[in-house]
Amino acid sequence: MCDPAHTRNSCVNAIVALMQASVEPVTVDRSTLTHDMYALAAYLLRAANVGTFNAIAEMDLSFTQIKALCALEADGEERSVGALATSLGLSVAAMSRAVDGLFERGLVDREEDPDDRRMKRVRLTDAGLAVPRGLSEARLSALSDLRGSLDDEQAGALAHAAALILERREDIAAYRPAQEGSTP
Repeated sequence: MCDPAHTRNSCVNAIVALMQASVEPVTVDRSTLTHDMYALAAYLLRAANVGTFNAIAEMDLSFTQIKALCALEADGEERSVGALATSLGLSVAAMSRAVDGLFERGLVDREEDPDDRRMKRVRLTDAGLAVPRGLSEARLSALSDLRGSLDDEQAGALAHAAALILERREDIAAYRPAQEGSTP
């Protein structure tokens, strides 16, 4: 089993061994698989968090503001301040303050709801959309660093395992980011 305290190579080698075993029909110890997947995920998250937290610090946004931008980006549509607050488990007052700051910085547009003027609708601007995308780029950078550290056998095994999962799990494949130079 791969312990997060081990080096990156021992974690990657353990994962590659599991992936190679998945090519041949064998019985898998799912508990060991879970722990090894955790080791890989923990390594990747730890590596990605450094870049992500640095990007967050440079933006000078509150955690609530970042959550709001990410929620709006994930939905891909405008929402009322109240609906946004509810979805994030915050009070409408707290969300309203966060949205005010985002509006002042040009990260969101807000306007009265045409059916209920008491309600404000919020949507991302291009600058606001760049924030969650920038955070995704920081995470992708960590994955790219790992990919660059793999030898051909490890990269091939990882590519095979990822392709096998993504072919059969549309819910996971939906998170695949667009590649540079590709059209959406």
